[in-house]
Amino acid sequence: MSKTVQAYFQAENDAESAKADLQSLSVQREMVEAIPGDVDLTPVVPVAGSANTGGGTFNFTEVITPKHDREEALSDKRHLTHVLHFSVKEEEYERAVGVIKDHNGHMNRNDLDDE
Repeated sequence: MSKTVQAYFQAENDAESAKADLQSLSVQREMVEAIPGDVDLTPVVPVAGSANTGGGTFNFTEVITPKHDREEALSDKRHLTHVLHFSVKEEEYERAVGVIKDHNGHMNRNDLDDE
């Protein structure tokens, strides 16, 4: 099975760089586009921390660093300009999240909490 991922970035270059690095994985249907103005970024949080890419258990609570200050979180999200969409095999999902982290990407908290 595969998982569909949406990762948000500060610039198109960041999204394109992440897309290029994801080519080492089994990704499909990858596409970078500008974030439409009507997208609700409320559940989007930065992906930070260190991902365990050795095939062991991946602890998503170590990867998510949500902003506690609502005003700061809101201003943080205003700088997100592009979204990278792609599908990846479930067994490579952790590595894909690591690539997003390496490029200072953001993801929907619900997508990270599902694991």
